Amino acid sequence: MLILGLVAIGVALRPRRWWEALALGAAVVLPWWAGLAGIAAGIWLALRRSRPDPYREVAYLQAVSAELRAGRSLRQALVDAGTRAPDLDLARMSRLCRSGRPMLEVAQAASETLPATGHLAAAALRIGAESGGRVSAAFATLAGIQTDRIELQREVRAAGAATRASVAVLTVLPVGGLLAAAASGTLSDLMSMGRVGPVLVGLGAVLLIGGASVTLILGRKLS
Repeated sequence: MLILGLVAIGVALRPRRWWEALALGAAVVLPWWAGLAGIAAGIWLALRRSRPDPYREVAYLQAVSAELRAGRSLRQALVDAGTRAPDLDLARMSRLCRSGRPMLEVAQAASETLPATGHLAAAALRIGAESGGRVSAAFATLAGIQTDRIELQREVRAAGAATRASVAVLTVLPVGGLLAAAASGTLSDLMSMGRVGPVLVGLGAVLLIGGASVTLILGRKLS
């Protein structure tokens, strides 16, 4: 059951680097309780890496404003500013700018590319295209708004420290109890109970790790 679980996790994660595939395969060679610990650690690392940099849009908007103040055209400013925000997927918007597509299409691409400020940035692009005026101040203002929003969200997270502590306890205790039972030999006794033992241990491990993961995800959303 553990091997089937690892295969399912491997298919879901689709490892692209050699060490990711090695980590999944090592859990089969190592003792089964060490494999469970590795899976729990992998879930924790995956959740941490999935959180994007909140300031990536701020950097891009500030770069667009700087390029416009330097005398670049609106299209060229959007393309050149993309080099300062490598974490954003700006390929489609840059392609539309280089090919000379209507600014309405570029604005639509901006609203889809920038999840936090896309609609306001698209409105600024439409105004700039229709009026022909400089919109560097508008992009600088958007960057300031997004910065204030990020700081406010951090203050809210700080106020929810007690909630995060509770989530940490509810996440660590089940997995820790499972590892402690494995180290003390309790699970080994269950595994030796014929066919029923491994099924119960595997089902319990899946429920504990799954419940801890769901609790962690819900706690991240609430915080």
